[in-house]
Amino acid sequence: MKAHEIMTRTVISIRADATVEDAARLLARNRISGLPVVNENGMLLGLVTEHDLIARPGRLVSEIMSRGVITISPDTEVEQVQHLLTNQRIRRVPVVEDGKVVGIVSRSDLVREIAMRWVCGVCGELVRGAEPPAGCPRCGADAQAFVHDVVPPGM
Repeated sequence: MKAHEIMTRTVISIRADATVEDAARLLARNRISGLPVVNENGMLLGLVTEHDLIARPGRLVSEIMSRGVITISPDTEVEQVQHLLTNQRIRRVPVVEDGKVVGIVSRSDLVREIAMRWVCGVCGELVRGAEPPAGCPRCGADAQAFVHDVVPPGM
């Protein structure tokens, strides 16, 4: 599975010349903990998080944002994203294509993916959904054949 299959596509971002108060309002209003910082063309410049807001002095986003941002491409394997988030101890990673932010993958996106996977115990078919499927599309096994698939982070 690739990052583009689980990423959040509607990314809430902020410009570097915005105020710290603007960033705080966006985070609070949208109940998120970090924002990609972009220029007028949507090119990634950095990331501003709740931690930056409370730990770094500054009036503008450009003064407090983190600049050395780890990014991934839309074709990055989800297993690599899991490894990255756990080993680098980060909460989100922007998905970038040609320097522009096209999505973001957060820990909650990975949790949602884990919650939506079911595996047929007969043939191994993977099916996504909030509830187990009524039957296996590959082998025809009934709903009782499905188990919730949980893959530990970093595996």
